[in-house]
Amino acid sequence: MVDNTNIIRGKEEIRKEMIRRLKGQAPSARDKKSLKIQKEVLASEEFKGSRTVMAYVSLPSEVGTDQFIQEAMERGKRIVVPYIGPDDQRIIASELTSVEELEKGPFGISQPGQGRFKAIPLKEIDLIVVPAIAYDKKNMRLGRGKGYYDRFLAEEGLSSANTIGVAFNFQIVDEIPSDPHDRPVQRVITD
Repeated sequence: MVDNTNIIRGKEEIRKEMIRRLKGQAPSARDKKSLKIQKEVLASEEFKGSRTVMAYVSLPSEVGTDQFIQEAMERGKRIVVPYIGPDDQRIIASELTSVEELEKGPFGISQPGQGRFKAIPLKEIDLIVVPAIAYDKKNMRLGRGKGYYDRFLAEEGLSSANTIGVAFNFQIVDEIPSDPHDRPVQRVITD
């Protein structure tokens, strides 16, 4: 049996420090940096070449996605967001046709209300904008520790989807200790 105590400890140290930095960031600075990152994702070739885009619905301390989602809809992109049912331990891709459909879900994250949930086939997703607590210089991500995105990104139906991580500059570290189940993204966009 492999002892991954050092990996777990290393991840927790990075997670704790990044959460402290995220919470300590002034809202005006966070909004300004978020807007810059969102504009860069909108200008990316991956976005331009996609029809169906999956984006997370941001928490107040994360890189914002509200303007990105709205602009993508206005440009005619099909938008998909994560949905976690009351008994699920996994992300289900749900189409979003209006931000008014969003309600607070598990972990305080907004998602389509139960009556508005509409699962879509994973193979239809062209681009996934992925959140993280931190990324390293090899695009390995560190999430909140529940493994939702690692399990989701490993889904076979997503093998042809592009993945872009978004983060503030201070969320990039030299190296994140990783397990075999951890999933990197193809590239990271920062401020």
